[in-house]
Formats: sequence, C-alpha cells, structure tokens
Amino acid sequence: TVPSHSLVEIRVRALKNILCKLDHSLISVCDIVQEKMLFVYLLEWFNFPEVPMQEEVLELLNTLSKHPSAAQMLRDVGAVDFLTQLSPNVEPRLRAVIDGTLDQLFHLPELLPSHTIVYSHNQPATTPFPKMGYFQKSMSSQTDVPPHKIKVHENVRCLKFSVFPWLTLTNTDRHILSSNESSLRSSNTNLVRTTCELLRDVIMQDFPAEIFLQRPNIVKNLLSLLRLGSGKGDAAHLHLQALSCLRQLCMGLRRRLRFHQDPSFYSTKQDPVSQNSSFSYSHEVRGTQRSQASSPAAECSPRPSVLGRPGQRARGDGQDGDATSNSGSSHRGGAAFQAPRQTPQSPADVAHLELPDLGVEDVLELQLQQLTLAQFTVATMEHAIPLLKTGRKSSHVFHRVLELLCDAVLLLGDSVCELVWDDRSLVGMELKERLQACMELLGDILSLHQSYSADISRNSHVHHRLAYTGTALFTIKLLQTVLPPEKASDNLPENTATAIFHLCLDTSLGSLLPSMQETAVAYLEQVNSDSHDLYRRVTRATLWMESTCNFLKESQGEKNWLELLELADQAINGLPFHQHLPIIKECVHICSYLWKFDHPSPLLQTESQNLLLKLLSHPLLPVKTETYACTLNLVKDCLGIQNVSRQEPGACSEVNFLLHHRVLYEISAFGLQDSVNVAAKDILLFLLKGQLMMTTSTWDRFSEALYPVIPILQGYASTEESLGKCVLLISDMSDVARDNVFPSTAKLKAALRLLFTKQPSVRIAAVQQILLHLTSSDGAEMARLDLEQQSLISSLPNIYCLRNPLDITLDTSSKSILKVESVEKLFCILSSDTVDISLRRSAAEQLSVVLQASLILKENKGNGSEVTVLMSLLLFDEIASLEMWSDKSSTDVNLSLFSLPLSVIHRYNIPFQTATHHAVSPYCCVLPPSSDLWTLGPARQALQVAWNTAWHSGVDNLLEGLHDSSYVTEFHADLKLSEVQVVALQAVHFPTALQDCIQAIVTAAGHSSVTSALSRLTLYLLIDKLALPHISISSCRDSLHSLSWHPAMTRFLQVRPACVEDEKLLVGIVAFLNAYFRQVHTEFVSDQEDKDLRWILELLLNQVHTEQEEMKNQVSQRLQRELTTFFNTLLLRLRNTSDKLCLALAGPFKSQLADCLLQSLRVSDAPRFYGLPSLERTLQGMVNLTAQPGWSSHCPDQEPMSLCSKYLSGLLEVISSFYVEWGGNSMSFMGKGVTKNAVICLLHLSHEMMAENKDKWSLGNETSTEEANASHLGLAWLVPLWVDRDKEVRFASLGLGAALSSVPSGCQALCASCQNISGGLWGTLLNILLDQQESSMVRREAAFILQNLLVMPMPANAEEAKDSHWQHPCVHDEVSGVSLVGLPALQALLYHCQYFQHVVLSASTCYRGRYTFHLQSHAGTTGGPSPQESTSQGRLFFSKLLQSCVTVSQELIGQMDFLKQLLASLVAVLMLDTKGLGQKCIFKLNPFCTCFSAAGLIDSCVEQMKQAHTQLNLESVRPGKAFHRKKVIKLTVEILRSALFRNDECKAAATDARLTLALYALWPWLLLDDPTMEAVLELLCVYTANFTTGQYACSLSCSSLCGSGPGVASGSKGSSSSSLMHSVMKLASGVAPDNSPIQNLAFSLLANLSTSRECRGLLQKNNFLQAFPSVPGPKAGVKASSVGSGGGSSVASWLRLLLSLSLTEDGQQSILRVKGALELLADLASARRHALLTLHNLCFCPANKSHVIANGTSISIQINIHQGPKASTDLKCLITLVPLIPCK
Repeated sequence: TVPSHSLVEIRVRALKNILCKLDHSLISVCDIVQEKMLFVYLLEWFNFPEVPMQEEVLELLNTLSKHPSAAQMLRDVGAVDFLTQLSPNVEPRLRAVIDGTLDQLFHLPELLPSHTIVYSHNQPATTPFPKMGYFQKSMSSQTDVPPHKIKVHENVRCLKFSVFPWLTLTNTDRHILSSNESSLRSSNTNLVRTTCELLRDVIMQDFPAEIFLQRPNIVKNLLSLLRLGSGKGDAAHLHLQALSCLRQLCMGLRRRLRFHQDPSFYSTKQDPVSQNSSFSYSHEVRGTQRSQASSPAAECSPRPSVLGRPGQRARGDGQDGDATSNSGSSHRGGAAFQAPRQTPQSPADVAHLELPDLGVEDVLELQLQQLTLAQFTVATMEHAIPLLKTGRKSSHVFHRVLELLCDAVLLLGDSVCELVWDDRSLVGMELKERLQACMELLGDILSLHQSYSADISRNSHVHHRLAYTGTALFTIKLLQTVLPPEKASDNLPENTATAIFHLCLDTSLGSLLPSMQETAVAYLEQVNSDSHDLYRRVTRATLWMESTCNFLKESQGEKNWLELLELADQAINGLPFHQHLPIIKECVHICSYLWKFDHPSPLLQTESQNLLLKLLSHPLLPVKTETYACTLNLVKDCLGIQNVSRQEPGACSEVNFLLHHRVLYEISAFGLQDSVNVAAKDILLFLLKGQLMMTTSTWDRFSEALYPVIPILQGYASTEESLGKCVLLISDMSDVARDNVFPSTAKLKAALRLLFTKQPSVRIAAVQQILLHLTSSDGAEMARLDLEQQSLISSLPNIYCLRNPLDITLDTSSKSILKVESVEKLFCILSSDTVDISLRRSAAEQLSVVLQASLILKENKGNGSEVTVLMSLLLFDEIASLEMWSDKSSTDVNLSLFSLPLSVIHRYNIPFQTATHHAVSPYCCVLPPSSDLWTLGPARQALQVAWNTAWHSGVDNLLEGLHDSSYVTEFHADLKLSEVQVVALQAVHFPTALQDCIQAIVTAAGHSSVTSALSRLTLYLLIDKLALPHISISSCRDSLHSLSWHPAMTRFLQVRPACVEDEKLLVGIVAFLNAYFRQVHTEFVSDQEDKDLRWILELLLNQVHTEQEEMKNQVSQRLQRELTTFFNTLLLRLRNTSDKLCLALAGPFKSQLADCLLQSLRVSDAPRFYGLPSLERTLQGMVNLTAQPGWSSHCPDQEPMSLCSKYLSGLLEVISSFYVEWGGNSMSFMGKGVTKNAVICLLHLSHEMMAENKDKWSLGNETSTEEANASHLGLAWLVPLWVDRDKEVRFASLGLGAALSSVPSGCQALCASCQNISGGLWGTLLNILLDQQESSMVRREAAFILQNLLVMPMPANAEEAKDSHWQHPCVHDEVSGVSLVGLPALQALLYHCQYFQHVVLSASTCYRGRYTFHLQSHAGTTGGPSPQESTSQGRLFFSKLLQSCVTVSQELIGQMDFLKQLLASLVAVLMLDTKGLGQKCIFKLNPFCTCFSAAGLIDSCVEQMKQAHTQLNLESVRPGKAFHRKKVIKLTVEILRSALFRNDECKAAATDARLTLALYALWPWLLLDDPTMEAVLELLCVYTANFTTGQYACSLSCSSLCGSGPGVASGSKGSSSSSLMHSVMKLASGVAPDNSPIQNLAFSLLANLSTSRECRGLLQKNNFLQAFPSVPGPKAGVKASSVGSGGGSSVASWLRLLLSLSLTEDGQQSILRVKGALELLADLASARRHALLTLHNLCFCPANKSHVIANGTSISIQINIHQGPKASTDLKCLITLVPLIPCK
C-alpha cells in the first residue's frame, strides 16, 4: 500500500525500492506479477496532484505488460482505458512508452515464456543478459541447459490481422448463442436446418461477425456439420445449410474487417463500459498534475433514456443508468451543471455501478479460446476442401463449397502474410502445417477429378471437368495469396506439385486462362526442375504443331515467303510429334519455286536451301524417304522424256534448287549410301542425263555445281550400274563422252582420281581414259605400243595402291621455311589467264618442288610412295575443304589441316591415314526426345489437344467439326481425340458449354433438366469470378452476350410457380440472374450489359401485380432471400449505368419496388410477431432502395411525399417495436440489425423528403390517420441512438439529427426531446463532439447538428430572451440560481466544456493521425476513405463549426488565449492539403483573421516558408520532394493572402515578420513554378493594397519590397539593385504571351507600389518607363471589348501603372520624361479609359500645361473624342480640356 500513500516522498521511496530490487535481481518480474494491487497503485500514481518519476513508472508498466499473467492483470484492472486517456496528457517521448505497453496488452497470451523477463529502468527491459545478483556466483545453471531447437515464445510475424476488439455480451445475447449452439448439436436434422436458417437470416445480421470468432462454438459446430455422412440425402442438405452459414460469416467478417480498417470509423472507445455515460467531458486538456476535485462535468453522467425513465437502476435490457435531470435542472432542455464545491462521482465510483445484463464471464478464458481470423479461415478451408470430391449428384454442394472457398481465400489474404513459411512461433508453425494440409488435400482432389474412369456418363464427365477447373483455379488463387513462388520448393507438398505439373500440361485450360497457367508454371519451375523441363518440351512441341498447321494454311493463297519458311522450319522440327508427312511435299515445291527465277532473292534461296538440306538429311527414315520421293517426282516431271513434246523450255528451271554443290554433296555423299539410295541414284541419273531436257544456262549451272562434287560421285563409278557408267563418262575423252562439259585438264584430274578407287575395273577404265589424254585423239599411238609398253600399261591401274596406308604428319609449325611472298607470286602466275603458258608451266613445276620439300614422310622414304601421297593430296584437295560444305564457325570440332569425308575413305584407297569428317550429314538435325512424351498421359493429351486445335484453327472450329458426322481425320491416328477429351473440351469452352446449357433449358421437359443446366450456368459464372485477376480469353459473360439466353429465362419469369418444384426452379433462375448482374465491372459497362439491364427491367415492370399478402404467404423464405438479393443487385447495377432507356425504366422500377417493400414491412399483427428473417431482408432492401436519389418520384398512384410518409410511419413502427418497447437496449446485439437498417433508412428518407420539400418536413409530426400511431413518439427514440453501442447506428442517427436540424422545427423538436436528459441537447452533442475517443464520422455529424443549431436566432441577452421563441441553449447554476439563455449560455457552455482547447487537441490529432494510423492493406477490398481523407474531413468540419461560432459572436473566441496553440496546429494541418479541402478550410477560417495576427498566424506562415526554402535547397536533387515543398509554399501563401485581405493589423504583422525577405529568398524557386509565382504575386498585391487606416503602414509594406523599412535586414540599402521590387520589374518587362497572368499581376503589383515615393524613385532610376512607347498597340480597327476594362493585354497593364503614377507630381514628371509617351497616350485615349484618365491627371498639373498644350496632337485627339457619339466620353473629355484653358 506504500505506493498509494498520500505523501509524495513515501511513494517515491517505495517505488525506488522496488526498482532497485528489480535492477539487482533481488526480485524478478515473476515474483510480483501476482500482486494485483501493485498494478492498481501504479496506475493511480498519475491521479495525484504531484506526479514525479513518470518515466520510471511507465517503463515498469511496460516491462510488466510483457509477462502474460501481468498483462492479463493489467487488462482486468482497466489499464487499457486508463492509459488510453492518459496518453494525450504526457510528453511525446512518454507517449511512445504508453503505446508500447498498449500494444503488449492487445497481444494474445502466449502458452509458455521462452525466457525470464528482467527489468532494468536504465537499460532496455528485454535484454537477455541480466545483471549478476548479490547471491549469484555463476551462470552455470543457465548455461548447462541445452538450447531449445524450437523457440516457443517467438513473436508472431505472419499475421496481418489477428483478432478483432473484444465485445462483451449481455446475458440475453449469450443465451441466444448458447441456444443455437445446442440446436446445432441436435440429432434432429430438421432442427439443425432451421437453426442454420435462423443463424444466416437473423442472428448473423444482428450480431457483429467477430462475435462468432470470439465465441467459436457455433463455428466449430458448423464445421463439424461438413464432416457428416457421405454428402447424400440429409447429410448433403445439412452440408448446404452449414456452407451457407459459413459463407455468410465470411462475408460478414470481410465487412467488419473493412469497417475496422476504415479510418473514418476508427475509435479508441472500449466496449462496453465506455458506453455507459453520455455526457462525460474529457480531461485530456488538464495536464498530468490533476486536482482531487473533479471537473463540474463528471463522467458519471448517465446515458440518455429513450423515454426518460427515472432512476439509475441497471436494467437487464441495457437501459443502465438512465436518470432524470437533477432537481434544479432546467426543464427547457438546458445543461445543468453542478456547483464547483460539490464532489461528483469519481471514475472509481462509476466502475462499481452494476453493469447492465452483462453477467459474469471469465474473459481471459474466453479470449484464450477465441479464433484468430487466420485460424478461422484455415479451419474453414480444411473442412470444406474435402467436399470438393463430391460427385455429379452433389454438384450443388461442390458449387456452394467453391463459393465459400472463394470468400475464405480473400480473408486469408487479409489475415496471413507470406512470412508464415518462416515464422517459428507456435502460431506460425501451426498455420504452416494446416495450410500445407489444405494444399495436400487440393492435390488429391485435382488428381481425383483428372484421372476418373472413362466408363461413366457424359454428365459425369462434364462434372469432373468443371470440378477440376474450379479446384485448379482455387488452388492457384490460394498459392498466390500466401505462398510466394520462391518459397514453394520447401513448402509445397509433393502431390500438389504433381497436380500443378498436370495443370501446366492442360492445354485447353491454358488456352482459356493463359495468365493462370503462367502462374502455375512459375510454381512448377521452383518445385521440380525435371517436370518443368518436360513442360517446356511439351510447350515447344505444341508450338511446332501450331506452326505446322499455320504453315499448311499460309502456303495457300498469297504468301509471305520469309514467314512461310520460318513456319516450315518449325514444322520440320515438329515432325517427330505430329508425323504429318504431307508438309514435306509442300516444302520441296516451295524450294523449287523460289529457285526457278533468273534473279531470285539470295536470302530466300539460302533459307529454302537450308530447309531442303534439313529434310534430305532428316534422322527419321520416313521423313527422308518422303523427301527423296518428292524430289524425285519433281525431277521426273521436269526432266522426264514427256517434256520433249511440251515445248516448254522453262520447265527445267524447277530443278534449279538441286543444282547447287551443297545439295548435290548431300545427295552424293549420304543419299547414295543410305536406305534412300535408289531415289538418290535416280535423281542424279536424271540430272546427269538431262542435258537435252535442260536449257544451256541450266546445264551450265548444273555443271558448275557438279564439279566440286565429282570426287564424291566418282566413288560410285562403276562399269555395271547405270549411275556408275554415267559417272565414268565425266572423265572420258572418247567420242562417246565428247560433251565439252568440263575442260580436258579437269577430266584428266578426274581420271587420275579414279586410280584410287577400290574397284579394279574402274581403275582399268581410268587408265584407258588417261592414255587417251596422253595420246592423240585418233588412237594411232596406242596401236603402235610395243609389248613392253603394254606390260607397263597393264600395271598402271595399281600404281597408287599401297598395301598399308602410310602415317604422315603435315608440318603445323607457325614458322614457315618458305617465303610466303614467293609462294603467293608463283600461285598468282599459275592461276592467271593472261600469262603465257610456258611461264605458268614453270610456276607449276616450282610449286611442286615446294610441296615435295614441305612433305615429311616418317617411313618408306624414297620408294615412290611419296608420289602417291602427293597425288592424293592434289586430287582430293577440293573435297578436303570443309568450309565448302558447312559453316566452319558453327562447328565445335578442331579442324585438321587435311581431312576427307568419311564416304571418300570408304570408296577410295587413300595411301595414308588421314582425318575424316562428315560421318553424318552436316545438315542433319538433332531430334528432341519424344517417346517419353507419348507415354506420359497428360503430355500426350496436351499434344493431341494442341494439334487438333491448331488443325481446326481454334477450339470453335474443332468442336464444330466434331459435330459433323462426315468428319474424317486427315492426320496421324495417334493425334485423334478420344471421346472423353472432346467432352472435356466442350465443358470448358464457354460458347459451346453455355449454348448447351441454354438449349437444355429451352428443350427441357422436366424440372431436373432445367435445374441441372442452371446449376452449370451459375457454376460457369463462379469460375469466371474465381479466375480473377486472371482474365480469360473468352469469359463467361462475353460468351453469354453472344447467345440468345433471354427467352430461355423469360419463360419461367412470366409464370408464377404452382408447386414446390416450380418454386425451387425459380430460385435457381433468380440465383443465376443475381450472379450474372452482380459480376458487372463498374469501371466499364458495355452496351450489351445495358441491354441485359433493359430486358430485366422491362420484364419486371410488365409483371401482373397480385395481392401482396397472398404472394407473401406463397413465397418461401429461400425464394424471398434470393429475390431480395437480386433486387439489391439490380439497384446497385443501376448506379453504374448511363443508358437513357435504363434510367427511364429505373424510376418506375424503384417506385414499384418501394411499394412492394412497404407492403412487406407493414403487418397487421402485433409488432412482437414480426417475421424476423423477412423483416431483416425487407429492411436491407429498403436501405439499398432509399439510397437511390429520387426513388419515390415515379409512383403512379401516389405523390412522393405520401409514399415517404408511409415509409416514415412504417420505419418508426419498427423502431418502436424493436428499440423503444424493448427499452432502448443498446447493449444487446439482438435486433441490432433491424435497428441499424431502420435508422439508415430513416437517414436516407430524410434526404429524399428534403429533396422533395426542403422547408417543410419532419419526423414524427404527421397528422394523417394511418401515421397517428407513430406520431406520439416524437423524437424520444432518436437521442438514445446517438450513444448506441454500434458506431454505425450512432453515425446514422446523428446524421438523421443533422438533417432534422436543418429546419427550425427540427431544432425545436430535438431540444424538446432532450428535456429529460442531463445536459440537454447541447450538452449531449458537445460531449459527443469533444470525445477524443469517438470516431471522426460520429463527431462530424454532431458538429453538423451544432452548426445548424448555431444558425438559429439566438438571444444575445436576457431582454432579448424574453421575446425570443428560441430559448436555447439554457444553463442553470443550482448554487447561485442564475440561469443563462442564448448567447451568454453558449459562452458559458463553451468555456465550461473547454471547447476551444478541444479544438486545438483535435487539430493536432488530425495532424498526427495521418502518420500514426496505419491502414492495413488488403487486395480486392473497398471500404471507407483513406487516412488522408479522414484527416481532411476532420479539418473541414472543425473549420465549419468554428466559422459558425464566430458568425454568432466573435466574442466567443476573441478574449481567449487558445488561438496561438490552435493556429500552430491548424497551419501544420492545412499544409497537408488533400483533394482541395485546404482551400475550403481557409475560406471557413477567414472570419478568424482579426484574431489570427495576435495569435501568431502570420509568424507561423512566414516561418513555414523559411523552412520550406531550407528544405528546397537540401532536396534540390530530388524533384519529387521539391514538388511537394512547392505545394506547401503555395498553400501557405494562400493562407496569408486570406489573412491579409483588408486587414491592416495583419499587414503590419507581416511587415514585422519580414514577409518580403522570405519571399525574396524563395524567388529563384518561384521562377520555376508558375502557379506558385501567381499565388505569391496575388499575395503581394493584397499586401501592398491601400490600408483602410494610416498611410504609414501602407508605406512600410510598399517600402519593404523596395529593400528598406522594418522588413529588411539591417545593413541593406534601399538603393540596392537586388530588392524584391527589382525582381518584379524584371517579370513585368520580360517577353510574355498575351494575357500572361504573371505579367499582369506583376504590373498590378507595380501599380500598388507606385503609391510609395521610394518605389517611384526605383522605377525612374531603372528607366523602367522607357519601354512604354515600344509596347505593341492594338491592331488597327480593333477596339477594346470595353472602354473601361483596360484589362488583359500588356497595353492595359502599362496604362494601369501609368494612371497610378499620374496621381503624384513626381510620377507625372516621370511620364513626361519618356519620349513618345504623351503621343502614345493620345493615340490610345479614344479606346482606353486609363489612357484618357492619365491625360486628365497630367493636364491638372500647372507645370505640365505648357508641355501638353505644345502637343497639338493630344488636343486634337481629345477634340475628336469630344465630337464622338458617347456622352460619357464627352463628359470626361470636357473635364480633361478644362485645365488646358489659359489662366489670365
């Protein structure tokens, strides 16, 4: 008890004792956390008049709050409320400590602490290294304990949003929840069903959604219902009921989450105790040292009663503490105050009051049992996901599950962040495990719906496909919500990864939602690289398939050859997959076509040749075979004997594509030795024998291409085969082969090469050919050879045949033994055609010597083998050049100096061992592996679907072709789609699927067929919604727009249901329409959307109306629910349309709907027998309807005011039944939904009635008979709603009061209704307004009511009060007996409430709130305004209310000292301008300008500009920051301009504050920003305008701009050339466009400054006026728009300045000194009033008369003007001419 001692010294000593023991570990936090009174005494420390050691006490509280038990103890003793109220009254640094403590108190208690909390008031309290205590010798006892692998007490980092603020329930509410909980556990399925309906339709409408998380038993029972049975019969029905309840709860939680995140409704009020008093003046403004005497306005004042029941008895209906006014209080609605000597009830006394119907609850235990938002969401998904396995007969269950999961995943995103996968706290690890379990379940379900049996019905196939699609979409949405792709590899279950792999291979789904599939691929890439590689291979193969089909289409008609060749190349790559061989023929013909021209495109030739070579060398035998066959057929067509009779010489050009050495090399080197050798031989034979069929140019081209390939072809020379014989003829010199194709030297070389062939007969033939080269052509030499020579010749065939190949090494040294220049010269001589043959022969002999010298043989030197090697090198040199056949740069093989194709090695006897190349064709492509793709089911199906889709140019044509009975596939059988695949395609192809559904509805013969089709339609819409933000290629809505579905629905909407089955069917119809119209994108509404809206409006308006009562009895609750939801959707949809016809139909629709809702609301039975579900739905519909402007204006049988009056009567009846007769039970949630919606309807109704008749309307004063029942209520029901538990109710009811107070009768009625309330109307409103813990929206409405009350004619004194009908406000002092009415009472009231001090605090809170309140971001959520908007609203309504106070009487604030502190906050707040509200606040604060100068506004603004200048210099390198600073400067300047306007005192203050110096410092920045420069010039114009009193002040303001006066720093000179006026003169004299605002303002400022002699001197000294004569004048024949306007152009600006100068003598002299000025003025005088007046002023100066008279032009112009038609001008001229009359 010592810390609570009354003596300060004893308290301090006790506190230091505790702190010292904690510091030295003599005691620990665990030792004192059970001492409850310690917490009470620590909090009461701040209730004493003297409060020392505040920081130490707050730090101790902060340390204690970190212990779970201590935190709970602090919550129990009311620390949250106490610290919240204390926070504004301490220093900012201590405020941060309190905030930290409050944060700890809001945390959920942890299960086990991970370490001992050690306190140290001079160290951070959470240090893990405590000091050694007196009796602690070592720390071994702690270090011996092994560390935990998992920390139990880590901070939870994974939650974006944890739990909602705790809500206390009354006994009645707890009983209701307990009763429903018990009913859910019943074995009676009918009772469970009705309980679910009651929960969904009533209880969840009344109770805040978070109640069901804070007391989660109902949620747990609902989740348990999802685990019942097998999903059939009663179990399936209970599943649907539970799912509907859970979905309703999810939607409610999202609404509540948005509500709590709405800064406009942010409030620190604690529920519910803080609601017990309605007139508690806040104490925040009194500082921390409080007196034991409380303020006269005690917080224990009772809450207002509905009907003014006496007494302060706590009631079970929530009507706690109702009290009449004290005996001495005024009965005129005034505020009664206790005398200062009376001791009011303290807050402690209030705490002991019996709480209303709250009972006793173990709050700690309840809070430990509550569910976080994340826990609820994950639990819902865990229980709902297994139901996705349902079969076709339970497809409606699948639909409801998917709807629930769609809402749940949004809540998950709002509550859990991606840190959940790294969070090591218990909460994080639990969430991680449960999320992984959900993902694993989804993986199993995806596999189930993908791998179903083929032996099922078509409808079952469709169900599985839709179930797979919906589940896949949800899976991706879930992953995107919580699992970043980079964390998927460690956290995604294996089966889910497999399911995602299969999803990536789903071609049809990918074509529908490509972006969704891309997301799946991103996850696949992270979790399984092998599967991702396989996916990429499938994707590449499908691309090749698409290219193949595109190639076939593009090859017909007009062609883009480059694109076509590229498609052909990709088609060839895809041959292993599609095996569509007809493309080969097309490719061959394209190659032939591109080479047939005389001047073809080199690029196209190259690309097409590469294509041909790729086909000729293709690894697949069928492809190669087909290529050679197509080529052979083409050659036959071109070179066949049949072409002799055609007489078409150009036909042979079609084989030009073969006449290239690379193509011939491919055919010769590889085609002749492959399985296609027959076709290759025939091709070569046709070419070799086709000279007669070719043109000369073609044959020459062939010969040229053949020459490099001769070494390859000669390997196939033969004396038996036709091709071999033909090859032998190439080197033959006999008459048989005398074709002169090749020169004799080439033939000789070819013949010599044949000596190396492996066939003896060919070598013998080669010798004969060689001899022919060596002898004469007639063969006589051969006949005379002797026998010895014959013997020698017979040995020649084997001359180059060696038994064993030699091993030779060519010199590879970089240093040559030869002179390179000499070799090059020899080669040039040899290859020259102009050099004599003898010289060329000599060069050849020398080169041969060089080659012999450079060839080094390892063995058999000198035995002649070197000649064989040398001959082989010479004869096979061409074929050894690899670059000739392929691009050397593209090969990775290190090339040898001499290398031969492998086919040459096989066909010739090469005398030495040499390197080889081209074992396979250099053009042969590497095939991608394909066999594994065909064996994997999903990959094979992906390829099949891709091929068929591409073959038919889209799914539309594919499905249309499959419907054709004559459809025959023209491609490989492996690519044919199965029936299951076709059904799967149809199921996810929206146009086809939706058309099937509509057709089924049209042709249906029974209910079941229509119900099934409707279910599918609605499911497609849900899939569309679930796919967002991924946009489908063809959405469900777009597909429906192209279909005629209106007649199918009209059929059922025009006929009333006659049985239960009909009604169920109608429910499905309405549910579909509701889903369809709800999903309209508000940002863009298409014409088709408006067409749909017109259709449904016309349909509804054409319905035959029957008796409402009859309809009500026949329509089931379910149908009512769907219809109400649908009508609400239509009302929302009508807000977003601009279609004129829709808007025309909307009026009658709204009025008829209003009448129907009114009939549903008004019942003949007693109010207590209201059907709550129907009433809740009716009121919800009314809320949406009455929010539409003009909803009552189109009723055909009654006037709008009549309909509004009926609505008023019905709503007041509801209020009476559910609020008044229940005693205004604001603490109970039961019926809260009815009350809230009724009040909101009344608020909307008030605006509608004001729009119809602004001056004559009221609530509760109707005189008609049918409204008489409600009129007796008056407004007694309204005021208690202002302090209702629900902030929305408080806001709406106060808004209703604001609407009422807009008319005098409403103000009177409001005051009359508050007679029995302590403090009356004014006190109640001020209490709400000044409650710093109340939300800004509620306080704003209270401010509006007060503002309206201040407009009433208020008596200024007692005399006026006697004759005034408005006797408010009224206060009475019971001690002195003095009563005040009107303005004096208002002054006393504002003073007593410390109103203006609260304004200061509110302004400062608005400023801080922009930075300290953090709005939790959540995707896809729309709610209230942003914190910036809330701040702006706060500024605005305080500004308005202050303006109203000043309008009533400036005496209300003129004598108070709060303004300086207020202005310091307001200036800072106004700097944070958002959406232009700063301008409005400035306008509202204009009446304060008289007081602002004394309060320091001018100083604050000037200081603000100085700081902005400093920041601009610092942030000059950051343009974005500089832009913000310029906005601040502009707003500051506008504030100053408003303050200085016609206010001499403020102008003098600005001079004292050195305003001009601050602006001059900013001038370089102002030159860069025209809007800010304009604002500054406008300020200076106001600043320098004539003061109303005193010329000295005016001269000071003007002189300060010229560089002198009090506004200039000491030491500066007025004659300086760097004053602000010099800068202005530069602006005015600069070149600017016509009507430049800045230049016009600069001249206006100079005109103002010209009233100062010093400023006139500066103008003269700087020769500023000399520029006047050079100003461009107006165009000839063009007059000013108004003679007196003088504004706009540069001429007008100059004339205004000259007129101002002409008012003084020195100014006149300055004008006259300007050469040409007088003449120009005379010229302008006829059209410019300012020029005429300037002349007039010049003429009145006696010293100027002679100068003016000497100027005859001036007088003549004036005479001409005098003779003009306008009388006003004549009069001015006469006045001007009078001074010119000579004086005698």
